[in-house]
Amino acid sequence: MQRFFSYEYMYLLPLLLSAILSLKTFRHGWPKQYRLFAVLIWTTLLAEALANLWIHKLHNMFGWNYSRNNLWIYNFYFLIRLVLLASIFYQILCDPRTKKIVYAVTAGILLFGLADYFIIQSPFQYNTYSVIACHVTLIALCLCYFRQLLQAPGIIVLHKEPMIWMTLGTFLYQSASLPFLIMFGFLNMQHSPLALSLLFINDIFNFIICICYLISFLCKPQHSQPL
Repeated sequence: MQRFFSYEYMYLLPLLLSAILSLKTFRHGWPKQYRLFAVLIWTTLLAEALANLWIHKLHNMFGWNYSRNNLWIYNFYFLIRLVLLASIFYQILCDPRTKKIVYAVTAGILLFGLADYFIIQSPFQYNTYSVIACHVTLIALCLCYFRQLLQAPGIIVLHKEPMIWMTLGTFLYQSASLPFLIMFGFLNMQHSPLALSLLFINDIFNFIICICYLISFLCKPQHSQPL
């Protein structure tokens, strides 16, 4: 149990609190995008719980003798996460052409990701190709939402809008971890100490995104006010 108090597991606390607070989106009847966000949080929490339990307990329970490798969980979770986040952005982006692009790109990456999972790289290797594609797509979607906010004719209190915090956390994490994903394989072979330092940085941004998600559920949906 003591291992779960080390720094690499610190993100689980704000993630758990986010999941608990997200239940109010259903209880108070918040719009669809916020309820999808709550589903994303619970999916993330369950995936993290399963991945960590697999390493420490589940891989050898009940007479099983499977590998401790939990990448098969994370690789599949990344695809689910993409679909949920793309669905949220589909709800909050207003431009019809952008919506069509979101739908088409998400479907394409999902099909490629499934092929990468089952055929190209396999479930037990880090599906670098599809994960990088997911990261690039989500960064682009975050930028589209920020651009929409800048061009919006009305006024909202930005720091009180849940979707602002969700998008900010997502953008920071995806932007910080993308170089890590691109370079990690090379650095792991050529310069292991630097690769380990990148893992530490990734853990920090993992904690930051969970904090942003927690803050988002401390806010309430804002309605745009005319100028």
